[in-house]
This record gives sequence, structure tokens and C-alpha cells, in this order.
Amino acid sequence: MRDKILLAVFGIFLLACSEEELPAGIYDYQVERLLSAGSEKTWSEVVNSTNCVDSVKLHFEMVSNATNDSLDVFELIPISNCTSFDTTLIGRADASRLVGSDLFTDSLIFSTGSFWIVRGVTSQFMTVEVNGDLLSFKSTK
Repeated sequence: MRDKILLAVFGIFLLACSEEELPAGIYDYQVERLLSAGSEKTWSEVVNSTNCVDSVKLHFEMVSNATNDSLDVFELIPISNCTSFDTTLIGRADASRLVGSDLFTDSLIFSTGSFWIVRGVTSQFMTVEVNGDLLSFKSTK
């Protein structure tokens, strides 16, 4: 019986430490800094392939101004030889927050009006939902 209780407690602990979840009470600016490492950061898509052409990268750059910090988000698509990338600016994004608060809600809202739902983010892993597709990324730093 004791072993079952210990196993249940251990299982709950593992679920609580999942890297696919957002920590409770995280602020919008914390999400922006996790994505950009405070200045800039590149993330590689986690794919089931050994071909580098199959893996898209996302690059986040912090844009600071007096009223609000934002992120410039770029998509880096490998060219066939995988030594260079075709770079596209996806847009400028802000982490969503509750009205009257700095608490992060669930998404990155782009200046174009589109959005990505952030399912999980840590300093090493990120999961976002884009147009219904769940995409996982790992930090390249």
C-alpha cells in the first residue's frame, strides 16, 4: 500500500513539473523574455526526421520601447543545402494579458491580427498552436 501511495505522489510530482504546461501566475513580460531570452533567441522545431530541411526555426527578438515591450518573430526555413535560411518576418507580437493586469492569458497576438496559442514555454522548450496545428520547439542555445 505504501508503495502505491509513493508511486501516486511521484506521478503527481512528474505531472506538476511537465515542460508542456505554463506555470501558474506567469506574467506577459515573463513569457516575452522566455521566448527571446531578454534580447534574442532561436528555437528549432522538434520533428521526426533526420533531414534538416524538415525543421523550421523561429527567431524572437525583443523590441523595447517606453510603453510596451514586443517581440519581432521570424521564421527561418532551411534552404536545400541546410547551410543558410530563407528568413521571413512573421510580424510583431505581444503576449496577451488580462485587462487591468499583467498576468499572461494564453497567446501571442500579432500586429496583423493573427495569434498563436502558447500551450507551454520554459527556457528550453516551447509548444504553440498555430491554425490548429500543435508545434513543439526546443531552444538552440
